[in-house]
Amino acid sequence: MSGLLRKTYLDSDLISTVFHFSEVGSTNNIAKKMILKEKEGGFAVISDIQTAGYGRRGDFWESPKGGLWCSLAIKPDINPSIIGLIPIICALSVSKALESHDIKTRLKWPNDILHSRDEAKIAGIIVEGKVSSKMVEYIIIGIGINVNIELEQFSPPLRNHITSTLKIKRTKISLEELLHTIIFYLEEGFDKMKKGEENHILSQWKQRDNILGRKIVITSNNIEYEGIAKDLTLYGQMILELVDGRKITFSSGNVKLL
Repeated sequence: MSGLLRKTYLDSDLISTVFHFSEVGSTNNIAKKMILKEKEGGFAVISDIQTAGYGRRGDFWESPKGGLWCSLAIKPDINPSIIGLIPIICALSVSKALESHDIKTRLKWPNDILHSRDEAKIAGIIVEGKVSSKMVEYIIIGIGINVNIELEQFSPPLRNHITSTLKIKRTKISLEELLHTIIFYLEEGFDKMKKGEENHILSQWKQRDNILGRKIVITSNNIEYEGIAKDLTLYGQMILELVDGRKITFSSGNVKLL
């Protein structure tokens, strides 16, 4: 891990401090170590480069310079039963922040943000943490966005499936401004969740959703389930209708469109 470049402070109840590094293995791993050591949440870890970034299934996440690679560490005072809404709120926050730069997006449950024009992936979310039946001890929200990056900076196999804000807009975006906008919308989303406005959150998701009503395959615990993506539950779970009419609910899983 390279040294800390700077430490900045935000006027936010959710994230008050940002630690900016030049290079780390994984911002999620750094954030976990920090929250376990300091016992306090409410901070973000951002790095110019990640050498061991990873996605939701543990896949290597390419993180060249120019992207927004960050992790937010929080200790939310929420009921564990609604934790499934957190990835929904996170993806919505990234989508809204990109829309503020006139980049229209679609959301692929559970954690992908796609460019609305060609459905190429522009960002991803990973949510980790420690949760018991009685309380949410901490949450780490990993966010990776392809921002000021030429696609040639990625490995050849990846280039046909992704895009970046630079490719779309041909102009650079301030990473700090983008992060602050995401935090603003996250704070707004958490407030709505605490007020019991789940339907409003899901309505905003469905306006951007790209799989409901379509035939998909969900892989969960190494088992494939094929059917129609019917709806989301009140707490962000996917309802899949199988060919025989049965409905199964998933909290997470790898989704492939058919």
